[in-house]
Formats: sequence, structure tokens, C-alpha cells
Amino acid sequence: MDSAKLLDILGNENRRKIIQLLANRPCYVSEISSRLGVGPKAIISHLGLLEQAGLIECSIDEQRRKYFNIANNMRLEVSVSPYAYTVTLHDITLDREKQEESPVKKEIPAGEGSSAFFLKLNSRLEELKIRQEELAQMQQQLQAEYTEVMDRCLDSIEKVARNSVECELLFELLKNETTLATLCYNLRLHPSIINANLIDLAERGFIEYSIKNNQYYWKICETGVENE
Repeated sequence: MDSAKLLDILGNENRRKIIQLLANRPCYVSEISSRLGVGPKAIISHLGLLEQAGLIECSIDEQRRKYFNIANNMRLEVSVSPYAYTVTLHDITLDREKQEESPVKKEIPAGEGSSAFFLKLNSRLEELKIRQEELAQMQQQLQAEYTEVMDRCLDSIEKVARNSVECELLFELLKNETTLATLCYNLRLHPSIINANLIDLAERGFIEYSIKNNQYYWKICETGVENE
């Protein structure tokens, strides 16, 4: 699924509440309507959008009633900083080989007695919660360091760039390698101006290009600039 489309879907408060409710257990339309205080017609409309997006699915019980549950296991990450805005969507699936190698299967045999089996599963769950918290803290530290290094890069760019166009080009290329067309679009400048500055920066050893799919992709030189 496209991450932008998912953000649009989750932008609605009632749809977020529906997903939160279904994350606890499968529910019928009447249950969702009652819990959220929203009419069944509106709930059906929200459920339809969520189902089309692949976030939920429905099943029919023995009494021919339709109930809904979460269909996908995914992670949506949104990063906003002074220098970047990224939205990343990860589908979280384990293939059969990885499932067979899972620590849960190795450390917690499925055939154990009910109490011991449950307590070991709970212990493993607590370990995973701690690891999730550690990962979140590490991501925060990386984001802070990224911002700090970008600040220093901008200070450095102001010292080495010969004009404002070079400043903007180096800043764009710090974020990612890209094409002449994309640089022209982002900076709203004529290709001849962009190209002339790119060539000058390349001759001075700041940037270089590679060819992919018959297009030139410009990027910051990996080896850096030697002292002049």
C-alpha cells in the first residue's frame, strides 16, 4: 500500500478508533457503532475504505453475521526534522524458514504444560517490550545526531560554496543523490544554471555522478574534498 494513501486513511479520527478497537478483538458493525457512538451507515463506509486498503478483513460467523478484524501487520514511520520529512511503510511478515528459527519456538516448546507455557511466553513478551523501548531510544539518538551533523554540514557549505545556487545544490545532494531534472524542479531554476554549477562543483571535487537507467544521478563525493 502507498504510505501517502495510508496517511490519508488514518487522518480520519473515527477510522483510527475503529482500528484501535479491532486491535483488541474482532467486532461486528453494531458493536463498533455502539462503542464509538457513530451511526451504522457511517461505520460501514469507514469499514469499506479500511477493507479496500487491506487494513482489515471480514468473516461470517455461524449466525451469518459479518465481523471485522485487523488483516495486516505493518509499521508506519513518520520522521519530521528541520532537514527531512520521510514516511516509510513496512509490511511485517516472517517467511516459513524464519518462523522455524524463531526463538519462541526454540526456547518455548508448544507442548509444555499450560501454566509454564504461558509464563514463558509472558517472559518472552516482556523481553520484546524492552527491546522495542531500546530501539525507540536509539532512533531518537540517531535523529538528534543526524540533525546535529546536518547543522554542521550547512555551516561548512556556507564556507565552501561560491554562490547561493551552490549552497542549495549541496544541501539537496546531502539529502539524497538525484537527477538534473529533479534539482531543477526542487530549486525552480533553469537547467543551464543548475548544470553549470554542478559541473563546477564536480571539477572542484565536491560532487560526482553515476549513470542509472540512462540518467545522470548526482551525489556528494564519497571520498570528500582534499585540502586545497
